Amino acid sequence: MNLKSYLPVFAVAVLSCPVFAQLPQHRDVSDLQPYQPQQQVSGTIRVYGNNYIPALMKRWQDGFQKFQPGVTFTTNLPGTEAAMSGITSGIADISFIGREGYRAEIRGFKGRFGYEPLGIEISSGSFGTPHKTFSLEIFTHASNPLKGLTMDQAQAIFGCADSSGKKIRTWGDLGLTGSIATHPIHVYGYQFDTGMAGYFNHVVLHDSGTWNADLKDFDNGHAANGEVINAGVYILKALAADPDGIAFANLQYANPEIKQIGLAEHAGDPFVLATPETIWDHSYPLHRFSTLYINRKPGAPVDPKVKEFVRYILSREGMQAVADDGAYTPINGQVAQAQRHKLD
Repeated sequence: MNLKSYLPVFAVAVLSCPVFAQLPQHRDVSDLQPYQPQQQVSGTIRVYGNNYIPALMKRWQDGFQKFQPGVTFTTNLPGTEAAMSGITSGIADISFIGREGYRAEIRGFKGRFGYEPLGIEISSGSFGTPHKTFSLEIFTHASNPLKGLTMDQAQAIFGCADSSGKKIRTWGDLGLTGSIATHPIHVYGYQFDTGMAGYFNHVVLHDSGTWNADLKDFDNGHAANGEVINAGVYILKALAADPDGIAFANLQYANPEIKQIGLAEHAGDPFVLATPETIWDHSYPLHRFSTLYINRKPGAPVDPKVKEFVRYILSREGMQAVADDGAYTPINGQVAQAQRHKLD
């Protein structure tokens, strides 16, 4: 269900409400390995994509050239939505995407080359920075006694059902007692074609696309001066007025009438709240990440200069640049090691 006709009611109420500033990110990169060149390389690396990282890209390039002075760069950052066309069309060596790659983007590349591009996670999404792939949290009304959900329960609430076919439609289905037990759960979230809903569908609904038919979805709005108001403002404003509601959005749009609830991967696991630390160590399930893609035919070696630059990005120096930039969250040493292995 799309709440277009409902949205202006809240637009009037929230235009004067402040949107929270950038939330702090995790900055400790001491568990990452320093960059050590495997070989000296030279030539030009063509980079393309995410328009929100020009300052970070310059940090990476300047830092890399201290180790590899024979490398130069051509940089074109038209935006994430255009990024995959860089390697698909052959005009770039590396495409930087400020989020997870969409299935349609991967399929488009595979349709031309017969294999999928090699994707490397290069940062965790932000904890709460506009335009920087912020994490998603699940919220209830502040009066709701619910402490947390398992990922299966989240799927059964926001989707048609969980993987076993179970639906959760009342608060009693979650074990709550008293008068609230019989109340229907009212579900709020982002419009289905947004990146936030796409990520939620991927992680929570397992790419099924089978949303709860009663979910009220919100699109972005605009202030009188033309500034974009993120749909998260509307989502959490609606939740604040609904004691029976539950929503997914980001903490930067929170208000005193709502609360974040914890998430657990499996029944019996402890509930985890989103914090800069739990986004960094990936113990919070709804962390996001930004990605680079290269055209690497399976079994073929990666272009040496590209491999060295990616290894630099995944190093302590590369993640220190992410920390200094302050928008995204650096990846941790374990994630960096797993990404480096993809280059071998």
